Amino acid sequence: MKYAKDFTTRISSLVKSEEIKNYRKNEKDFTRKRKMGIQQIICYLLNKKGLSNKMEIFKFNNLIDVKSISAPAVLKQREKLDPEVFIYLKDEGLKLLYEKHKEDVKTYKGHLLAGIDGTDLEIPNTEKTREKYNGKCKDISCARITMSTMYDLLNKNTLDTIVMEYNCSEQLMAKEHLKNIESKHGKYPIIRVMDRGYSNLENIYESGDKDKFVVRIPMSHFKNEINNMKTSDEIIEIGYEYNRAKHYKEKNQELYNYLSEGKKIKVRVVKIELPTGEIEILLTNLEKKEFSHEEIEEIYKLRWNIETNYSYIKESLKIETITSSKDLLIKQDIHSSILVFNIIQSYINESNEKIKQEKYKNKMKINVNMAIGIFKDAFILVILEEDIKKRTEMMDELQNTIEKYIVPIKPGRNPKRRTNPKNKYHINKRKSF
Repeated sequence: MKYAKDFTTRISSLVKSEEIKNYRKNEKDFTRKRKMGIQQIICYLLNKKGLSNKMEIFKFNNLIDVKSISAPAVLKQREKLDPEVFIYLKDEGLKLLYEKHKEDVKTYKGHLLAGIDGTDLEIPNTEKTREKYNGKCKDISCARITMSTMYDLLNKNTLDTIVMEYNCSEQLMAKEHLKNIESKHGKYPIIRVMDRGYSNLENIYESGDKDKFVVRIPMSHFKNEINNMKTSDEIIEIGYEYNRAKHYKEKNQELYNYLSEGKKIKVRVVKIELPTGEIEILLTNLEKKEFSHEEIEEIYKLRWNIETNYSYIKESLKIETITSSKDLLIKQDIHSSILVFNIIQSYINESNEKIKQEKYKNKMKINVNMAIGIFKDAFILVILEEDIKKRTEMMDELQNTIEKYIVPIKPGRNPKRRTNPKNKYHINKRKSF
């Protein structure tokens, strides 16, 4: 069985298992027979399509043939479910891929490339959500949270998701990601790939030689050492400077003492010249004998896949259509969406491999927006299907339908970011559900 089917079958099995009851908020929850038990609530959340609560319930109840359950009743049942259940289901999918489907795993010289980045999400805008989540940014009129993601850039899976108050430190969340994924990526070593928000001396120091990374830094960082470079790829030594070390005197005494004693931190600097003539500065602890200058550049360019992932989950999957202002329900909505997109991506990955590229002028790929819409219309019926043979046929049909919709990958495009587009809902970017 290929990974996408195996992943779907595993989710179906776990949702129907007794084990799933471990994710009740209270032992007494989901003990009485209700129209929406724990299995139905999980499926309801996986099926959400960004509609109003009443319309979501109306459509879902038609699927499971329950006509008379109210929106308040569903919300009450949802409050009994720990959002960690969706993290658990996601992690089970990751274990399947990295431990049992190794033939499907893409690596870069045997390493997983893990992009780390954060994004802000809008949530229901109430006085309570602004007070709870906006933190120190009290002057912002819209309630927001910060979500950080660790993302497999080649296999296009979300490895870990952290949801915190708005403007939370990206660097703190990055450390938390490393703890959270320790047992979720099999035996594959990881190279973290990060942008400028993650470039600090503490990260370089704590990474040492074992925790591999490639990170872009601002031109102003370590300026004296970088200006003394003779080539575009060499090791520099970062030593004590008052303005550099003072930030760590209280927050990282070990690092402060290390620098104060005159010791230096060695790190490799790779300068990349862009087509515009601009220079990007990358820091890494990957050795030259294993990773060339060109390979470091290629690894960093792959970081853009995490930006594309955020675009899809926001625009096509509509992750910001949060149901409620309650913390538990916000996290349910977010983590269930991440699980769903990991499953969708498994079908997209397999479908991309089947495209006969020689038939086309440009390289082709699966239309992700269409894949999401097709998947959302069929997935819950697959999960709920008890007959194994019929469920397999439904998964085959789902895969075949996704494969029909492809779009060209046009090379050489480098559009400028538009911060104030005239039309948010462009005619060519309408949602598929």
